[in-house]
Amino acid sequence: MHLTRYAPLIFVILIFTLSFISVMATSVGVQSGHWAKYTPSVYSGYQYSSVTISISSVSGTAIYGTMTYEFPEGSPQTSSFQYSISTVGTPPYFIPANLKVGDAINSGLGAPRIAGVDTRSYAGASRTVVYATGWATYYWDQQTGILVEQISVASSLKLTETNIWGGGIFDTSTLFFWVLIVVIVVIVAALALVVLSSLRKKKPITETVTTPSQPVEKSAKTKYCLKCGTSMPSDSIYCPKCGHKQPQT
Repeated sequence: MHLTRYAPLIFVILIFTLSFISVMATSVGVQSGHWAKYTPSVYSGYQYSSVTISISSVSGTAIYGTMTYEFPEGSPQTSSFQYSISTVGTPPYFIPANLKVGDAINSGLGAPRIAGVDTRSYAGASRTVVYATGWATYYWDQQTGILVEQISVASSLKLTETNIWGGGIFDTSTLFFWVLIVVIVVIVAALALVVLSSLRKKKPITETVTTPSQPVEKSAKTKYCLKCGTSMPSDSIYCPKCGHKQPQT
């Protein structure tokens, strides 16, 4: 089956797929409506008992939301934030999703790089995490890029509750979901091209219709005149030549 005429289209689809996966691999991994609650260790020195990050919107590499601090005594306090994955805050709550060992966690000069990959449990789920070490060790969820734990000599902070994961392969916040969608679209497009090519190559089936021949009428029966021997139709009463009356059968 020749698909040469579709080669440019297939090439474009493949380039689009690779570009999409590349963009997704370095983009924000969280989305509007996500939230995560962190709890510091008892002897961490933090004055609050927990902090909850709620994401209100995402635009490009920028993340917008609120941080709500709860205290052992007193009312919760909420403040707005704007965070960019191209820079690093303290703590670095967000980095680009899907980073690998050796990747820089931001675009700044001298930015720390991912030192390793591990599997750890956070908010009741086993997650693949990446980590980097500076004055503290930071762990981020690899799929979403959100901070899951910070460990230092003097303090620690750990994600204990969230609504980000738990959706399985159909969780739209994960890179796997979107890669799966793109792969399905590419497969369907390729199959469609194969089917179209196959249909165009099929020659129309022509049927040869044979007209049945008309039955040959049998010639009428004849008889012969008893007097002169002339032939005549069997139902003749008189001979057409001599006029002799013929016997009827």
